[in-house]
Amino acid sequence: MNFTASLYEREMKKPPSKEAPEQTGAPRGSRCSGCPYWRGIRCVSCYRELLKDFPRGR
Repeated sequence: MNFTASLYEREMKKPPSKEAPEQTGAPRGSRCSGCPYWRGIRCVSCYRELLKDFPRGR
């Protein structure tokens, strides 16, 4: 039984999948390889380089 005319209602009724999406990192050999801030695209300015000069603690 449908409650709306939405085309997506069938998808909304499905239970969520149990598996987590695959986490992929930056391409090997690139400047971003191993960066914990990697989100699929390169940063405008590298966070690792910016935080390297930032004093830690007080």
